[in-house]
Amino acid sequence: MIKDLVDTMLDRLKKIVETDTVVGKPIQVESTTVIPITKISLGFAAGTGGSKENNEGAGTGGGAVIEPIAVVTIQDGIVKVSSLKKSESNLHKVLEIVPDIVKKFDKSSSKKEK
Repeated sequence: MIKDLVDTMLDRLKKIVETDTVVGKPIQVESTTVIPITKISLGFAAGTGGSKENNEGAGTGGGAVIEPIAVVTIQDGIVKVSSLKKSESNLHKVLEIVPDIVKKFDKSSSKKEK
């Protein structure tokens, strides 16, 4: 029972992650070829259970996120890759982790005081 559910879920997720999904089909616009590039993230879970009365159940779940991340353009023999993601500055990354560092420092300081 659970094997059939898992096999069905994996078959469906496999179709999502085909090469054509990650590297899209080329699009021709006059003398320019555009190729979309995506990132795919997958999650999957399966489980089964039962009770003392032999009631059994099974379930699967899965999900996918398909996110465009870049575009490849080819024009007059020149290949260019353009990122669609915003590049974050190092300062922005540091500012995101500062609250966690402060919390850890505060916890260690209060332990020393005791």
